[in-house]
Amino acid sequence: MVTGQASRVRPLRRPDESMSLLNDLFAKPLDPGYEEAAARSRAAGERPTSKRTWRSPALAIGLVALGLLLTMSVLQVRNTASVVSSERQGLIEQIHNEDARVSRLQDEVSSLESEIGRLESDLLQNSAAGQQTREEVESLQATTGAIAVTGPGVVVTVDNAEEQSAENGTDRVLDLDLRQVVNGLWAAGAEAVAINGQRITPLTAIRSAQDVIQINYRPMNAPYEVSAIGDPRSLARDFGDGSGGVWLREVASKSGIRYDVDSDESLTLPAGNTPLTIAIPGEGAP
Repeated sequence: MVTGQASRVRPLRRPDESMSLLNDLFAKPLDPGYEEAAARSRAAGERPTSKRTWRSPALAIGLVALGLLLTMSVLQVRNTASVVSSERQGLIEQIHNEDARVSRLQDEVSSLESEIGRLESDLLQNSAAGQQTREEVESLQATTGAIAVTGPGVVVTVDNAEEQSAENGTDRVLDLDLRQVVNGLWAAGAEAVAINGQRITPLTAIRSAQDVIQINYRPMNAPYEVSAIGDPRSLARDFGDGSGGVWLREVASKSGIRYDVDSDESLTLPAGNTPLTIAIPGEGAP
């Protein structure tokens, strides 16, 4: 039998007893008043409202509207591109048709000029004075490019650089380069000049439109063969020493443009065509 003072049993304590306030907050996160209101709503069958319930439809509607807007924009851009492409194709066809019409008119002009020349020759060859007049007329016609001419001369071939990479187009032959070559040949004593079969006359225009060189308003492609009738030896020498040769050498050294000067014992340059201007929308007067 155990005697003496009874021993006291020490009760067990919770580990989180010192965190009773936090435990209450987690156990009952809502205020009692809010709990009662939520219970009444559940009992009445009402669904609790939240920001999500009204934001989700609005977000969906906004996304649908944005999709419709993007779709309409894409369709409008495609329609605009289609219209522009159609207009461009129509303009190209119009230019080709006008170019063909100009070619037909120029052929008619050449035929009429040949007929006029034949009639003049028939009328003037019956007398010495008439013969002299006919020779003077032919000389003037050859100088002005009204008739075809044949004779020895030189051919200056000018071409673009072999490797074209310059964004500003300096590695391509420009209309200015061809004008310098033609002027250099005239200064060297050329009697008649043609570029790629287009006779150079006092009315000839050497210009550029949309990076395409036009001669007598006809588009030309490289290489450009500048043919000139005259004494082959003196013409080639004087051209190389003159402004034309100096210009080509300087341009070739800076941009890589290629050129060559060859003599030819028999060149035939066609008669110059009467320049007829094609009216192209968007292009100003030359």
